Amino acid sequence: MVSLSLVVLVAWVVAFVQTLLNLFLIRSLRGAASVEGPRVSVIVPARNEERSIARTVRALLAQTYRDLEIIVVDDRSSDSTGPLLQEIALGDPRLIVISGEEPPAGWLGKPWALHQGSLRASGDLLLFVDADIHYQPAGIAAAVAELQQCKAEMLTLFPHVEMRGFWENVAMPQLSVVVFTFLPTFLSNRTMNPRMALGGGTGNLVRRDAYDKAGGHEALRSAVVDDIGLARLFRSRGFRTQTVLAGDFVSVRMYEGGRQIVEGFTKNLFAALGRSYVLTITLAILGVLFHVWPYLAAILGDPLAVATVTLITLSRLLVFARLRYSLVAALFAHPLMVLVFTWISLRSMWLTGVKRQLTWRGRVYDASHTRFGGER
Repeated sequence: MVSLSLVVLVAWVVAFVQTLLNLFLIRSLRGAASVEGPRVSVIVPARNEERSIARTVRALLAQTYRDLEIIVVDDRSSDSTGPLLQEIALGDPRLIVISGEEPPAGWLGKPWALHQGSLRASGDLLLFVDADIHYQPAGIAAAVAELQQCKAEMLTLFPHVEMRGFWENVAMPQLSVVVFTFLPTFLSNRTMNPRMALGGGTGNLVRRDAYDKAGGHEALRSAVVDDIGLARLFRSRGFRTQTVLAGDFVSVRMYEGGRQIVEGFTKNLFAALGRSYVLTITLAILGVLFHVWPYLAAILGDPLAVATVTLITLSRLLVFARLRYSLVAALFAHPLMVLVFTWISLRSMWLTGVKRQLTWRGRVYDASHTRFGGER
């Protein structure tokens, strides 16, 4: 009979090989780029973003790329987001501030804000960016050059993720570990399969004509994760999408502290799993067996478990070193990271599945009508 230790070890051998392929086959955004090119409209949704919006907008206005407009949709903020934006707009006519309307029935707030921004945009290229993203001055120029060279209709910029404090360094690397270890990401740029498309609120640069033909954010009105939904939408309409590492040009501190991490991922994890109770519970069990149990077995002296922990650690060190994350967290935080996200997935299942309630940015939605990427 094949032992559990052997099964887990074989699975991690495959994961380790996949990690190597992912890290060494993905393209990186390069710095040499012209500051001239087609007009770019940057569209930023902002709801109660007083903590980050000024830094984000000022960095976008400081871009070396010349033909640029920044459209920020103030999504009925109740904090100082609006006044901050108006103050910046007085000093630079390239900043256009839109007072957003409440989302109609069937729309989630963020897709609705992005849709409103797209209606105002005049650019041949649209760059959808979240309100907490920081761009280096050459970021947009480099992204436009890459989009033109790869001849795709959409380019996604994978950022450097800023992490501070214990819980951020423990939990936030889960996203990158999923992308570079758990998934065959190296195939993403080599296929048109919508399910393998990657997108990100850190920067989805799209051609306007393709965006309109695909249906825009109107086709994503129920998308909990609209950025990945946009990439899937493009591919489903026959348009090419590409992803590049852009950590030298784009950075984000997605959440501050453990509470924000839990609330942020609670809203979309169950939807990401297809709103399937069976899959969510199954993955929770497998998460413990494949990611936590090997550490316990290794402490008890199981040689196969020791080999598995070694592979896990090597995989994490490769990913963390490439993305400039904490190597201390790479060495010691894997079981805790998986346990945190296992708990969040069960919490998401309970709140957005059983109770059917999605709360985000002060709005409450009926979660039964939401989809991960807007799929129907």
